[in-house]
Amino acid sequence: MRVTNYSCFILLISVVSPSSAAKQNNGRNKTSLVIGGRKVPRGGAPWQVSIIQNFHLKCGGTLLTNDVVLTAASCIKDVEPAELLVRAGTTAFKTGGKLRKVRETVYHPKFVENRHSYNIALLHLKRAFNSTNKLFGEVELFDATAQPPSSVYIYGWGLSSNKTDTLMTKNLRFTKAKVYSEKKCAEYLLEEDDSDLIFCAGDRTKISDICTDDMGSPAIINGNIQYGIVSDGGACSATRTTIFTNVGKHASWVERLIAEFSDENVNE
Repeated sequence: MRVTNYSCFILLISVVSPSSAAKQNNGRNKTSLVIGGRKVPRGGAPWQVSIIQNFHLKCGGTLLTNDVVLTAASCIKDVEPAELLVRAGTTAFKTGGKLRKVRETVYHPKFVENRHSYNIALLHLKRAFNSTNKLFGEVELFDATAQPPSSVYIYGWGLSSNKTDTLMTKNLRFTKAKVYSEKKCAEYLLEEDDSDLIFCAGDRTKISDICTDDMGSPAIINGNIQYGIVSDGGACSATRTTIFTNVGKHASWVERLIAEFSDENVNE
């Protein structure tokens, strides 16, 4: 694995309370994610992938190209590429679609564990997915010069209710979340986090929300434009919100890496 030293483009989501922002909640249930929301129909999120380690869902991600995946650095740090598989072309994380092995993983050089500002990584696959198949699609990165959205759609394979201890849902789900003001978001951030690279979103009623972890999964606007990546999470409660690292701020880092990966493919 290599770590580059370019400036970066990021998206991320996590759930943190102001009173406990400086503490890491290690006892949380790592299965729940999308509370409420709706099932994604077959082909409804063709860019969504699941990242598998030891036959278990490690985290979510998205296809930037047919052989490059965008996810969270916290998902792949200290994990060998050979330990990972990527599944795409299906709304199930256990079955269907196609699997690909990972050639290399690269995370942002400024990433620090338990921080959100630079929690971004790319996976370069050994073999590309079929770009002519409609079940496989790609996200576009948010333009940082554009007007920020007032809401985003968030995706994941977590519990569909915060009143159950059942296992993760088999089908990908999505829900809509309001983007909070920068002032409100600042209440949930660590002092070390760069608020310019982060945004917060959620549903304070907790009827529909992201809770706990599904690292690497996207926040999407306008069908396939990615605005954020799940960074980390915590239990649903009225005192928590969802934190995203803003991807549009780091587009140049992502684009340079994609170009490097493309050169490697040509030189094989």
